[in-house]
Amino acid sequence: MHKIKLMTLFICTIFIYTAFHIPEEALGNFPLFMQQNWGIPNIGYARWLFHNAVFFVPVLVGGLLVYSLNEKRMLPFGVGITLWGVINFCEHLFYTIKNFQVSPGTFSSLVFVVLGVLVVIKLRETESIGMKTAGLSVLCALLYWGLPLFLIIALSKPVGRLFG
Repeated sequence: MHKIKLMTLFICTIFIYTAFHIPEEALGNFPLFMQQNWGIPNIGYARWLFHNAVFFVPVLVGGLLVYSLNEKRMLPFGVGITLWGVINFCEHLFYTIKNFQVSPGTFSSLVFVVLGVLVVIKLRETESIGMKTAGLSVLCALLYWGLPLFLIIALSKPVGRLFG
């Protein structure tokens, strides 16, 4: 574990999300899942992919860029990325249990948990974990979750016209 850098683990979270998680959700018809579980009208694949590419991915990459400015002081912005992935897994696990059916994205989101464990191990190794870092990391993870959702809702009419 000594040779793995936290930056690598944070980048891996974003990579797993874009290269494996989104495709797994797509194969499982995630837009239909959203309609059935959240009452969101079927927005279709194109609009759903647009939301991921234009809102979620840039927010995560933005957090990574903030972290890279000062890896020590901005640590919660990096840890929040992987914690966001763990929250994503928890959501998939909840709906898998609730629906008695594996939610689209569950399998790839397991990797987020593995990355989360590796981040915790690395933080303990470097003695970088504390209550302040943990709390701020949770806030960053919630920001990475909530900001894209807010933007999606706030911009739903103009984005909807693109996919009319």
